[in-house]
Amino acid sequence: MKKTLIAIGVLLTSVTCFAEDVTTDTKNETQPATASAATQLAPIESGKQYGVLPFQPSPDKEVVEFFSFNCPSCFRFESEYHVPDEISKALPNGTKFKRYHLENFGPLAKELAEAWAIANVLGIEDKVSNALYKAVQTDHKIKTADDIKAVFADLGVDTEKFEKTKQNFLVKAFMAQQNEAIKQLVPDSIPTVVVNRKFFVNSRGLNTSNTTDFVKDYARVTAYLVDLDPNVEVENDKKADSEDQTK
Repeated sequence: MKKTLIAIGVLLTSVTCFAEDVTTDTKNETQPATASAATQLAPIESGKQYGVLPFQPSPDKEVVEFFSFNCPSCFRFESEYHVPDEISKALPNGTKFKRYHLENFGPLAKELAEAWAIANVLGIEDKVSNALYKAVQTDHKIKTADDIKAVFADLGVDTEKFEKTKQNFLVKAFMAQQNEAIKQLVPDSIPTVVVNRKFFVNSRGLNTSNTTDFVKDYARVTAYLVDLDPNVEVENDKKADSEDQTK
């Protein structure tokens, strides 16, 4: 149990430490603390498990995760805790789940964001996600843009196909959508999950008694927000009660 709590604590706090080491344009105001076991299956409330954003809601139901391959906590969020997988399984039918990579977080951020767009167009985002996280976070071998291409080559996408796909209008469209979402929603930390462009999940308010409950609660709250009435009163400070998304 102690080991589990320490692991979750690292997920909730390591983003802040990482952000201080990297010069970015992304604001960082998140230092989540662990919650008690008493929050398990607690009523979902604004200011606790989620916050309200001062934006017009999206026309369709959608969940957007902001992340970066340069972010250690994003690596844990996906590769160790598999939170996105649990979110996907919990979402109501017809909900779109999008993942956007920041262009201003860490080394080769723009190149990695573009690589993510290419992966989505080729339909190999899961393979690329696992491979790039490993290359960046575990092997520490991404030093140049060519190193990114080498990861794709290992997955069967040679340099010629990589460069050709990069010029595809679908890649450019994905990049435009990705950039627009980042510009509009201005994620303060990563990983951040935004629902219907109106709500964000506050990881500090979730059940952190153990890893399994934390992941399930994350998915539970996300699914709840998908169907929540977006016509709610905006909080004075869009993240006043939650200065701590995980990273």
